[in-house]
Amino acid sequence: MSGKLLEDDVAEAFKNRGYIVFTRRNHCDVLAIKPDMALAYLVECKDYELSQKQQKLAVRELNRNYTHALELLLETHLNPQRILKVLVARSFQYQARGIFQYTPEAFLKHISAKISSS
Repeated sequence: MSGKLLEDDVAEAFKNRGYIVFTRRNHCDVLAIKPDMALAYLVECKDYELSQKQQKLAVRELNRNYTHALELLLETHLNPQRILKVLVARSFQYQARGIFQYTPEAFLKHISAKISSS
């Protein structure tokens, strides 16, 4: 699965659950906002296994994209209460602090389970 396909799959899963979704806008892979503005997901998608160096770069990119996501939210007048940073990749070398990490399959399952129970 290529990176764009993974981004599209994640975006589609959020759209199917009624989220407001931005894909590949303002440097963000996927930004999904719950309609009640209680929660937003900023998702960085990597379609490969991350080495320690690649994971550090991906975490840095995700943190930098957080600022871009805030700019996008201001432009569109959306104001979620919380923004969760999520890194999706085939595997990880370590657990990054303050970032949720999932494999693509687990994250798609999480979206469906989390939103179905809401």
